[in-house]
Amino acid sequence: MPIRLIAIDLDGTLLDDNSDIPPENIVALRQAHAAGVTVAIASGRMPPLIDPIQDRLAIDMPLIAYNGSRVVGTRAEGRPIIYDRPLAPDVAAFIVDFSKREGHLLNYFLDDRLYGEADGERSRWMAYYVARTGAEYTITDLARFDGRAPNKVILIAETPVRDRLYEYFCKELGARAEVVKTVPEFIEFMDPGVNKGVALPMLAQHCGVSTQEILAIGDQDNDIAMLEAAGIGIAVANANDNVKEAANNVTRRSNNDGGVAEAVRKIVLNE
Repeated sequence: MPIRLIAIDLDGTLLDDNSDIPPENIVALRQAHAAGVTVAIASGRMPPLIDPIQDRLAIDMPLIAYNGSRVVGTRAEGRPIIYDRPLAPDVAAFIVDFSKREGHLLNYFLDDRLYGEADGERSRWMAYYVARTGAEYTITDLARFDGRAPNKVILIAETPVRDRLYEYFCKELGARAEVVKTVPEFIEFMDPGVNKGVALPMLAQHCGVSTQEILAIGDQDNDIAMLEAAGIGIAVANANDNVKEAANNVTRRSNNDGGVAEAVRKIVLNE
């Protein structure tokens, strides 16, 4: 069955370690798009932070954002919301209270804006996140959002601390939230059952394709459900072992030298 839609993770997959797009990836994706294949980004980022990537590719794309809690259509369609599953207010409040008490930076995503508190170590982590994503923070007391439902929140800490806190939150929140480790310093929190794999069929339906006609490419644990939901799931060479085990195949190239282009050329363009 031919591939009609390509869903690609950003960090560690489409983007290299400097957050640039290897030229080979740009060329291959433009060729696939010119051949009639829909190209989509599936990222933990919010739509305004994905748009610059779309501009660099020069492809109008639908987006899976916030690790799957929101799916939106193309710019030409007016970016309609296809699917939306925010985090429950009580769970968000629990995480906000913890971050304030323990001094960890919490990225709070609401209405496609990023909010955070800037003091102490939080300022250092804000600078790190801005350098990585190009985000702009609105500095505020997160307690003001009590009762609101953000699309997701991210707690940021050094990797050993992050790993310990991940175990803590899995135990404390249980089935009340989807708790995921993404890049080495991030814990991301979404509504229960929210992931890129759940969002993918919503995108497929909107685009008029079956999931069997989808090529998905990723590198981290939050990509596994998407790779498993797609007709073909590919891990780039730098992916972690869990992702490689879940994938149908693994590229020889990493995110730094065109792993996405390798997959697209072989599977979509039949080169």
